[in-house]
Parts: sequence; C-alpha cells; structure tokens
Amino acid sequence: MRYARPAVYYERVDASAGEPLVLRTDIAAFMGIARRGPLDTAVPVESLRQFIAHFGDFTGAGYLAYAVRGFFENGGRRCWIVRVASRDVAGGANAAGVTLNDAAMEPSLHVAASSPGSWGNALAIEWGRESGVTAVGRPAASSALHAGVGSVAGFSRGTLVVIEQAGVPPVYRVLSAIDAAQSRLYWVHPEPGSGLPTDRPLGEVDPAQPIRISPVAYTLTVREAGRARALYRDLHLVPGHPRYIADVLQAPDYRPWWLDPAATRRADLPRPAEPIVVTAVPTPPERIPLPLALIPELGLPLAGGTDGLSALQIDDFIGAPVAPGDSDFARALKTRGLQALADIDEIALLAMPDILIRPEPDPSYEPVSPPHPDPCVLCPAPGPAEKLHQPLPAGELPPAFGDADIARAQAALLADCEARGDRFAILSPPARIANEAASALEDILAWRRLFDSRYGALYAPWVEVLDPRRFAGTRRVPACGHVTGAIARTDLAAGVHRAPGSLTLDGVTDLPRLFRDDEHGELNLAGVDVLRGEFGRPPLLAGARTLSFDPAWRFINIARLVMTIRKAAAIALRWVVFEGNDRSTRAAVAASLGAILQLFFERGAFRGATPEESYFVRCDEVTTPPQARDDGQLIALVGIAPAAPCEFIVLRIGRERNALSVTLFGETEALHA
Repeated sequence: MRYARPAVYYERVDASAGEPLVLRTDIAAFMGIARRGPLDTAVPVESLRQFIAHFGDFTGAGYLAYAVRGFFENGGRRCWIVRVASRDVAGGANAAGVTLNDAAMEPSLHVAASSPGSWGNALAIEWGRESGVTAVGRPAASSALHAGVGSVAGFSRGTLVVIEQAGVPPVYRVLSAIDAAQSRLYWVHPEPGSGLPTDRPLGEVDPAQPIRISPVAYTLTVREAGRARALYRDLHLVPGHPRYIADVLQAPDYRPWWLDPAATRRADLPRPAEPIVVTAVPTPPERIPLPLALIPELGLPLAGGTDGLSALQIDDFIGAPVAPGDSDFARALKTRGLQALADIDEIALLAMPDILIRPEPDPSYEPVSPPHPDPCVLCPAPGPAEKLHQPLPAGELPPAFGDADIARAQAALLADCEARGDRFAILSPPARIANEAASALEDILAWRRLFDSRYGALYAPWVEVLDPRRFAGTRRVPACGHVTGAIARTDLAAGVHRAPGSLTLDGVTDLPRLFRDDEHGELNLAGVDVLRGEFGRPPLLAGARTLSFDPAWRFINIARLVMTIRKAAAIALRWVVFEGNDRSTRAAVAASLGAILQLFFERGAFRGATPEESYFVRCDEVTTPPQARDDGQLIALVGIAPAAPCEFIVLRIGRERNALSVTLFGETEALHA
C-alpha cells in the first residue's frame, strides 16, 4: 500500500506473522584444546583465519585447529568454538602477567596476557612517556584552585598532569575542569558537586612564579617472541579519562549479542582480543595517581602463564548442567566445555575431537650455526631489538584419555543432543580401535554397541592431513571436522533431508586404514559409517547411518529432518501459547504447520508425489476434545513420509498449560515461550 495523504492507516496483521523463519542446519560447534583464547566461552568464527586470530595456531597438544580447518575446507561456513583447559587451583590454566609499581614503589597496574596459556610467557611490554603538550601557567591569572595558561589544547578532564617549578619537587594533580574561553585548568571544579574525588587546591608551589604543566601519558608496545604485536598511544592513569588504560585494554566480552543486555545491534563475530589486559590495583578514589616507575624502552617480560593441560580431565570437556539454585561459584565450575554452548540455539552439529587426543610435542626450532667458525665481519651479531625470531615457549601436553573416559564423554555428548532435540553429534572411535590394521573389526563393533541414539553417528577410520607445523609432515586426526564440513556443505546445497553419503572429503591426504568390502558391509549394517578411498580416489563418506538400533531412525537425514521440523514448529508456534483455545486458533496452528511442511515438500524432503501423499496436519475438535480443552491443551497431529525407506513418522504438537509441547514416538519435551 502506498502512503500519500497524511492520515492514520490501519493494516491487518495475522497473529502468526513475524520475522521470517530462517533455520540453518549447517552451523557446527567444536570443543577442544587451543594455544590461546577464552576458556569455556563460545566464540563464533567463519574462517580458519578468524579461528587462528582468536585461538592461536596449530599445536601438537590438540586436534581442534585441524578439525576446524577440515570443517571449512569441506564447505562449512560458520561454527562455534569452545576452548577447554583445567581450572584446577594447582595445575590449572593461568595467564602470564607482571605487576607495575608507581613512583612511590606501590603496586599500580597489573598487566596480563588476554587469555590463559604459556603463550603469554613470550610477551614483553615496552613503555614510553608521551611528549604531548606543555602549558605555562601565568601567575597573574592563577590561584590555588586553577591555573591560567596560554592554551588548553591537549588537556581534558581527568588528565593526570605534572606541575614543575624551579626549586620545587614535581607536583601531581588531576584536572577537574577545562575552561577554553578563559584558558583555565582547574584543580578544583568551579561548580559545587561536579568535581572529582581527587580535587584539591594547589599549595605546593610559589604562586608568584610561573609553572610548567605537562600531561602524564604513555605509549605501550607489546612484543610477542620478539616481534612487535601491538602499539597503543595516549594511555592515561586516571579512571574516567577517555583513554584510561584499564578501559582501553580491558578484558574482551564474548557474550553473544542476544545475551548482552546493553547490545543495541547485532554483532555476530567478536573482534579478536588485544594481546594484553590491564587492570588497576584498587586504591582510594581520592588518591592522586603517581607516574609508573619504568625504565623507558626496556622490555618487561610477562611470566607465569600455564596451559592447564597436564591436569586436564573429561569433566573439563563435558561440565555439568546448571541448576536454578546454584551459586555463581558453582555455575562457574559447571559451565565448562559442552555446557558453554547451552545458550546457543543455532548449533545443529557437535564434535569433540580432543577427547581422542594423542599429544605430540611441537617441533623445536634451533638456530642455525654459521657456516664458518669465523663469520663475516660485515654481518655483526644481532642486537636486542633485532632478535625477532625467538622460539615460542614449550607448552604443556594433555594426558591420553583411556577408553572408559572417551566413552563417558561421547555418551555425555549424545545425551546433551537428546536433551535438546536439535543437535547431532559426530563421533570417532579411539585411534587404537579405528586405525590399527591389527585391531579386530569386532573392536569397532563393540565400541559402536556402547551407544543407542538417533542423535549421533560414528565414523571410522581417522584421516591423515597435512600438518602445518614445520617439519611435522602429516598427522592423523579424527574425521569429525571434515565430516561435519561435508554435512554442512550438503545442507547448504540440497537441504537437511539429503543423506550425507558418497561425499568426497577435501584436505585429506590418506586414510590410515582401508576396509574390505565385506568389512564395510558388516560395519554399515551395524551403524558405523566408513570412510573409503581406494584406487587413488579421494576419500568419501560411504555411509549415512545413525547410532540408533531402531530401524525407523537408521538414516542420518531422517533423524535430522525430523529434528529440524520439530525445531521449526516450536519456533513458528510460540505465539499460540497464550491464545484462546478456539476454532480460529486451531485453524491458524494447522495453517502454520502446513506452511512449514509445504516448504520441505517443495525442496524434495518427502517421498510422496503430492502433498497429500507426503504429509498431513490435523488440529481440530477431534485431536483436541473437550476434556483436553478443559485441561488447557491444544493438540495437533503431524505426519510425514520422509524421502527414504521408512514408515510414517507422527509428531504430536500442542499447548498444555501455557507451554508448547512436541511429542515424537512417545517422547515429550516442554518448550516454554
């Protein structure tokens, strides 16, 4: 409708109308070991470069970076990352740091690496005083409360200044106000109630003699392994200043935009953290800060960073569900690894590669000796500023978990997917079972029989990939990252209803174990998805089965299709929770569900030639009899015929006591609006 005449216009809006439903099934999440980055915090990334910016480069201590690279190489576009490490008091992860003193040799600032890990031990900071501007105070225009100067340019409220006068020790004040019209710098604010806690008259100098007033500001250079990493200018020591150092270099906030109460716009991808974080040592608010006791241009190393890997346990990967009555301390202990993803609704695929870790020390890089004992005099030894390629400090290595711990972690991963009903886990057997040719096929089958769930799949063997660590060659890693990327690629190209089978895997150089045709058949019937790549062909996914023993849920695409329809219905019908239980509401529910299923039908998700042969929706007086209405229930029955050899699957969707419930084969979940 075109609005031309100024007036009041009325538009009819359907009760179920709202933002268009965009439901992605290709978004993955990975939990594992990284060199750096926030611990137990979900961070979204959309490229390998973004992952490295947040979590550092490849490491022999973990498979996480290899899985993320495999995900993006195979068509994945977006994933969430959770870094895990031990939080133990004795052997847990700590950030490297150093405490700086002021001119009175009292602690003033604490500088720490922006995230825990031994990587912070390679950091060093260099300080310098900003030259800035200098103002000359005029005695005739000054008093104990203010100073008249030629120009106030370069000064602002909250600036720490040093006041110098011949024969008098330096005096420090914090500017409370600036009057540009009268060219005045105020030590005490002229308006009562508007001053700073540090306001005080200036009585330490001779009012009849001129004074020099200079801001106290710093330049900070951060080096990592000798290389200049960051440069920060115009840093100040007074809280409230626009360039207060503890605000400029504060800890990053990785909360998603929808969990941030102050968020006013969508910010999907957080910026990588600065290399360091600065916090001020608490002092009385009325105390005037003193300059830092520093030697300019002298590098000050950070120390004490630990990776928290030697004490790593399976509980650090899986955490524990948070209960409503838990204290903040209990929540921090429980919200680890898998539980850090609890508030992220868009995740559809899950993998935890580092529970299978077989750690390897990173290759050491020794300096090359000169070719002749008498080096050329024209090539002098490098000075301190030229030592740019210092080796990174050696980090800790995690333990190799036993089969019982791995099974417990994978069971927890499947249980989380089942509890939520909208996530699918990608698993791999332990290396000894999956890769060794001497290992019996029964070992893989025995591992598969540990689980019975339609919310996950098991892939064997592992894959060999190029190792970007220098001199490392190739490395065997779990296939979860590559498989997840291939599934995401299929979802984006064809839809979640497309079976993820016969898909080539990019970025794989070889398979450590080749299965014969008879072995492949036996594994496939048991529900183990085999990776094959004989005769020089690229490796491909030669199976698409879940870990369910129920024949109705044997295919990955069937299980994930029903998961997606259930999630779409739950989102689309949130509006119905407090609506009246009458004929018009039931008709609107049926129309909304029918519209969702029609979209899936048009994409080829069902095996029927017509909508009538593919799905049905019933929401009327028959599905919701008077007794159900009296109990506050509104019930809809949905039946679909997925495009696979499977019987009709029936979903029962309805409202019960102001909550939306979805029942599937006798399983009920309450989804509160």
